[in-house]
Amino acid sequence: MTKHALVDQALVSPVYLAGPGDPAWVTVPLTTASGWTALNQPLVPHVVLTDPFAKSELRLKPVLEGPWWHVSHRDGRTGTNWHASFDGSTPVELIAAVTDALTHPGYPLRQPVDPYEPLRQAGWTVAGGRGTFQSPDGHVRGSRNALAGSRSWRITAGLDEDDPLWHAFLSAGTPTVILASLFKALASPEPARRSAEQMKGFPRRGITLEWERWPAEHVARALPERVEQLAARRAVTSPQPCPPAGEGLAPAGRRLR
Repeated sequence: MTKHALVDQALVSPVYLAGPGDPAWVTVPLTTASGWTALNQPLVPHVVLTDPFAKSELRLKPVLEGPWWHVSHRDGRTGTNWHASFDGSTPVELIAAVTDALTHPGYPLRQPVDPYEPLRQAGWTVAGGRGTFQSPDGHVRGSRNALAGSRSWRITAGLDEDDPLWHAFLSAGTPTVILASLFKALASPEPARRSAEQMKGFPRRGITLEWERWPAEHVARALPERVEQLAARRAVTSPQPCPPAGEGLAPAGRRLR
């Protein structure tokens, strides 16, 4: 394929019905912009990444049933421990919202926020007292479970209640800045970009789908530009606390479908 070749790109809205996308959107920035390390496991069909201080971990393990993605954080110094899991069909933009917030240089010091505010601003139905929320189209439902005083969150997306596309779970102790980042991504009006190959076999009910033809070189630049933006974020914001001792491109053309 020449660098001037055009490739089809699907713009899918809402993002939560866009299908999984490319896992590299999550894993590559962690290793190249945030300094995470991949655990060397030859012949093992899953990925394990850890942060430089061995406090945070991402596991991507395809399974027949159950979640594929697992993000966890354990900080014995602050007592902050939480984990999140996502099914394999969860759009990578949502998982990236969690890892982007976790790798923010100021993450340990960021103040609590109202995680539901991005949903309210986007017109979602939110009952903050009960910890429930629902997208305007009814295809996403979230709830907060309180057990023995602790709170965890479950999110389900699907065209029909009895046929979910994906589930997500966030444990008790998940910081509100992590929740707010995820909820903001859920409610984002920006369409998700998918290749024609990534759209094969995924349900197209309930979505707005537009096709654009983009120069191949521009499509190939999307991930490197994301990495550059995250690396720049680390360069201009305050550094992370020391570890404990001892330790906009223009499309070439558009057609509607």
